[in-house]
Amino acid sequence: MKLRHILATLSLILAAPVCLEARDAPESVLPNYEAWSPETVHAFEHILIQDDGRVKPIYTVARFKLLQFSGRTSASFSTQDGESHSLHYAEWLLDVLFRGEIAKDMPIFTIDDSETVVQIGVSPKSKRDKYSYNELLPGRARLAELAQQYAEKQQQHEQSEKDPQFELDRIEGMVLNLGRNVSAFEYLLGQFGFTRPGEFLVNENILPDELVALSAKIDPIEMLDRMPEMTINQLVQVIQQPPSGDEDEAMFSGALRLFFFHASSARGLNIVPPESNETEEWLSAGDVLIKGLESKEARPWAKEQLQSIQELVDAQKAGPEQFQKALDEYGANQKSIATERGEGEHSALEVQLYRGKWFTRALVFFIIAFVITALSWLSPASAYGRIMIILASLLAIAGLVLNVYGISLRCIIRDRPPITNLYDTVLFITAVAVFLGLFIEVVTRIGVGTLLAVFSGVAGMFLSIKYEAKEATDTMGQLVAVLDTNFWLWTHVTIINIGYAAGMIAALIGMLYLSVRLFMDFAGKRNKDFLRVLTRMNYGIICFCLFFSLVGTVLGGIWANYSWGRFWGWDPKENGALMICLWTLVILHGRMAGWIREIGVHMNAVLLGGIVTFSWWGVNNLGVGLHSYGFTEGVWRSLYLSWMIMAVFLVMGAISWFVERSRKKKPGRSDPPPSKPLPA
Repeated sequence: MKLRHILATLSLILAAPVCLEARDAPESVLPNYEAWSPETVHAFEHILIQDDGRVKPIYTVARFKLLQFSGRTSASFSTQDGESHSLHYAEWLLDVLFRGEIAKDMPIFTIDDSETVVQIGVSPKSKRDKYSYNELLPGRARLAELAQQYAEKQQQHEQSEKDPQFELDRIEGMVLNLGRNVSAFEYLLGQFGFTRPGEFLVNENILPDELVALSAKIDPIEMLDRMPEMTINQLVQVIQQPPSGDEDEAMFSGALRLFFFHASSARGLNIVPPESNETEEWLSAGDVLIKGLESKEARPWAKEQLQSIQELVDAQKAGPEQFQKALDEYGANQKSIATERGEGEHSALEVQLYRGKWFTRALVFFIIAFVITALSWLSPASAYGRIMIILASLLAIAGLVLNVYGISLRCIIRDRPPITNLYDTVLFITAVAVFLGLFIEVVTRIGVGTLLAVFSGVAGMFLSIKYEAKEATDTMGQLVAVLDTNFWLWTHVTIINIGYAAGMIAALIGMLYLSVRLFMDFAGKRNKDFLRVLTRMNYGIICFCLFFSLVGTVLGGIWANYSWGRFWGWDPKENGALMICLWTLVILHGRMAGWIREIGVHMNAVLLGGIVTFSWWGVNNLGVGLHSYGFTEGVWRSLYLSWMIMAVFLVMGAISWFVERSRKKKPGRSDPPPSKPLPA
């Protein structure tokens, strides 16, 4: 049995009273708040931690933990003195780890439907609101019970191949998510509980009274020297034995239960580098406690690591200057060990990436550029309109530079090419689409390229921010095994995504053409030169899409042969790439053969956009094939919506086509007059 499974079982044993009784929780009223100094925050955010297979700054962990709980990267609240505060995620995690009683009163749990808290017996506030841990505490017992019940139901749903009778409804899913978030928050609160004898930051109200009393007498660090060498399985047997009448044995059993309560609570934040360079996994304080128990030889090292954490907690109580100095020393010691191990080399750069908010800033530039582009439509043919287009193009270039800079930082941090997961594809495809739009503007100088660039920038950057907030996990996580090769990431993946970007630009041009064409048809005035330019523009982009999609697909086949021993296996992702290649060939051959004309080219380009989105997002969510590693919950709803929007433009194209046919049947309206009188 793995250590994490055993500790999970122990935590359930120790927290069993939570399902039976929950004492009244104090009213959640935040006291006056004393902010951390910038120097302290700076020292803390560079503390290293191993998470999701790589060593990173705790700054990153704080960001995604708060994003997971709150849906935002800041914690906002008011204090008794009437002041409003908005904490950065690093400041928030500092409070959670070192001032837990304050953190428990911060409203960080976003509840989208008040029925969720009603289910657990907590009085609701508004329909959608934020709740603090203390506000949810009266319903903690019911929440644990329901979360376990819904987790089992979800597991049955997955094991029964998506049987509808086991599918969670909306409120059940929210309760399960809240239960997981509250549990994760409790683990953060309990990380350094072993350094505070008698001071339980979490679950004190549901622990047996004898353990609460015993906690004030026992120091878990000093307890290591007096405990026999014991394996985890032996400890489980001792804890599970019924208490005897002997006072010494009862004390010993209680001490063991308390020891492992601390070990279980201190799991999750792996901030301790391993003792040996031959070991890859960093340890949490709970892991160090367990290791010290299992081996007397490891106890001196274990005590040294635990005492260094104890010094951090003591320094925080001593004052800001002492705390900052202790954080600096701890971080420097971590850094030296990590450097020797070849880890955490770019941790400072990672802090710069998230602190700089490059993608958010790029979105701001693109939004301003889009507004200016819209203003240029008021007088498109004038000098005023041209100046506005130039200004919008410059802002789009600035947004592109910020986007590319952020992508470059991510590449350096991971020592990887720009695309390793779905989130990366959004950033990269946005950058390519903006570049293509600006290139089109340089060639045509009619404002369409700028419009395509700024619209792609706004849509792409918004999607990237929305995706990150929804997933609430580190977007630079460990690679899937099949992707763990830089050469093929540079070649196949990069090239195929350039093809995706071109396909999406072709679809946007098609939508623009079909909407403008319909407007001109109903206005009775058609600018044929403008429409022809759009058609030539789209024809070129479709050729561009075909080239990169075809080359990328062939390279993907070579990679498949290298990885799986076959060039082609009709995998859904392979089929999606093939569909793009075939459809672009259909468009180009149909145009060359005269089977489709301008309207047909653009309607098929819109269909190409639908195929690209299916290959880009859809096949990853089918749950079958060798490429089903990018599952994103709720993506089908977004895909259906995008396809419905595309269908609207196809209907517009069909209307224009029927209008065109009807006019050709009436010579007096659209056909040129005959050059000679018709014979009688």
